[in-house]
Amino acid sequence: MDEFKKKLEAKLAPESVGLTLVRAGCFLSAYELIKTEIVDNVHEFYLTGMDQGQLQYDEGRYQVEVRQLDPKNIFRASCTWLVHHDALTTEQVAVFEDIRQHRNQIAHELPYLLINPDMDVRIDLLLAAIECVRALGIFWASIEIATDPIWAERDIDYDGIKSGPYLLLEYLASLVGINDNNM
Repeated sequence: MDEFKKKLEAKLAPESVGLTLVRAGCFLSAYELIKTEIVDNVHEFYLTGMDQGQLQYDEGRYQVEVRQLDPKNIFRASCTWLVHHDALTTEQVAVFEDIRQHRNQIAHELPYLLINPDMDVRIDLLLAAIECVRALGIFWASIEIATDPIWAERDIDYDGIKSGPYLLLEYLASLVGINDNNM
């Protein structure tokens, strides 16, 4: 009983609660950014322009090239499209299910997360989520670079590209003691 009491006191210490809340916020943010980078950006790839202030998409191509990859789940269909385009690996996509499950656990059981000494935000999954956001940022930037003449004839360090979503997660991770050595 003494061991449990010590663990519970440590878990409920104000600095521990604060750290858990920031880590939970970072994880939830990473999950939402992944969804945007995957689902929204794949759809935006099929953007054809504007008409009377409305964005126009090639929905026919999008349906055939993306939605039909998994008609019941747009996230999985978009992930498959990204794997086919070498933006993500099948291993990264497989980890998304663990990330989704842990995100749901954090979002729906936050009070339990705050008081259970044996439960914490999984840093391994947070790092995997951040790495996926980094990889997707490089992929989308490489498309922009390849299609914008301003970048022609320039030597690009693709590994040095840091998208806005990645910079946000990098900053949030630094707040909880995760730095470039961990990422």
